[in-house]
Amino acid sequence: MYTYMKAMLYCLHCGEETEHTITYEGNTIKSIKCEKCGTEIEINKENAKKNYTEEFLDRVLTKPQRMTEELQKDIGSFLFSLPVRIITKPYRILEEVKEDIKKSKTKNRYAK
Repeated sequence: MYTYMKAMLYCLHCGEETEHTITYEGNTIKSIKCEKCGTEIEINKENAKKNYTEEFLDRVLTKPQRMTEELQKDIGSFLFSLPVRIITKPYRILEEVKEDIKKSKTKNRYAK
C-alpha cells in the first residue's frame, strides 16, 4: 500500500526549495518527486544495500516515521532540539559513512 505526503524540500535540480511528493511503501520511503521540475528520486533498497549496511539504510528510510512519533510524544523537547539536530545531522552521517568505508577497506584487505 502506498501513501503520499507533500513537503517543501530543497531540489538540487531547480536550485531552490519546492514542493515535493514523498511516496511511502508501508513505513519506508519509495520515491521523492519535485512538483516543479518533475525530477524523481526512487529509492531502490537492493542497490543501496551494496553501499550501506541494512541497519543504516533502515534508519534513513524510517526517519520520517520516527520523527513523527517523537513529535507526538513530546513536542516541546522535539522543537527545542530540532535546530541543533538539523545542523549536526549531515556531519554525523558523514562520519558514519566514513567509518563504514574504513571498515569495508579493512575487511577487504584481510580477505585477500
